[in-house]
Amino acid sequence: MKVFLDTNVWLSATIFSGLCEELVLQCTEKGWLISSALVQTEAHQVLARKFPQAPHAAALFDTVWQATVLIPDLAEPVDDNDRRLIAAAAAAAADLFVTGDKRVLGWRAVKRAHGVMQIVSPRTAWAVLFAGTGTA
Repeated sequence: MKVFLDTNVWLSATIFSGLCEELVLQCTEKGWLISSALVQTEAHQVLARKFPQAPHAAALFDTVWQATVLIPDLAEPVDDNDRRLIAAAAAAAADLFVTGDKRVLGWRAVKRAHGVMQIVSPRTAWAVLFAGTGTA
């Protein structure tokens, strides 16, 4: 299983206790997480900008980040990081792309070389991966 978490899921897991945090911990334990340097860059920028009161957050993020398998970033499309991340995840044969972004969730799935990568919310990802519902 390969699971790619969007930046917003990583940020939620880093800053708040709850579902995203548990999703990151469980996927880390199973060795399922893949990601790209673009997610790390975005996460650091948002943490510095929106959560300056939590200076420990970047270090916490980086500690958990070490458990991910880094995949290559894609340069296109230059003007849409969401599409870049989805394309990179699909090229790396991710099974799930997990996001809280409503625009991205509307895309639902992306064809990849072998099958389809589902685009799901953190709650749906949890159901698919750990509650025995849905398909991956």
